[in-house]
Amino acid sequence: MGTCQEIPVGGKCQNLIVAHCAATLAIHTITKTRSQNPASSNGMPTVGKYRTPAPGSPIHEYVPPVTKASAVYENYYFQRDTRRNYPRLAVYTQQDVAGLLAGAPVQASLPVEGSGNTAVTATTTPTPSLTEVLTSTTLYSKEKLPPAPVWGFKYQWKESTDAPKPDDGLYWPMKQFS
Repeated sequence: MGTCQEIPVGGKCQNLIVAHCAATLAIHTITKTRSQNPASSNGMPTVGKYRTPAPGSPIHEYVPPVTKASAVYENYYFQRDTRRNYPRLAVYTQQDVAGLLAGAPVQASLPVEGSGNTAVTATTTPTPSLTEVLTSTTLYSKEKLPPAPVWGFKYQWKESTDAPKPDDGLYWPMKQFS
């Protein structure tokens, strides 16, 4: 689109009209009156609408939010990149699994420094092996069965009631199911 040209009205430049705006509005009104469906739209907004920000409104400058993500120091992109946030490998030993299955109690933490001059003694509880834990506890019984997949379940589709039914004799009748 080129630059706007001023059209003098009445020999002087009293009422200035922007040339391409006036031409667009005139063509738009002629097209509307001569069209078969004047209620249809060509997609072009009319001149008086959709002007944001409105002319003469105060200018609001963008102020970026102060967050941890906006800091540059130690904010690497690979830590924020959710597209490459692949699952990480976790390794559990047999001792860890045996402790989880046996329901080992949580070990107490060390006392806070400066709470007293008491000697801290390290107490270690022997963790049983995985085979001992599996043989000592029964995981499943007749009352407590393991989860089993449901075989043979078929979902029953129902015809949708919120969409109107197509007329009879249509070339491409479509039904909606939910």
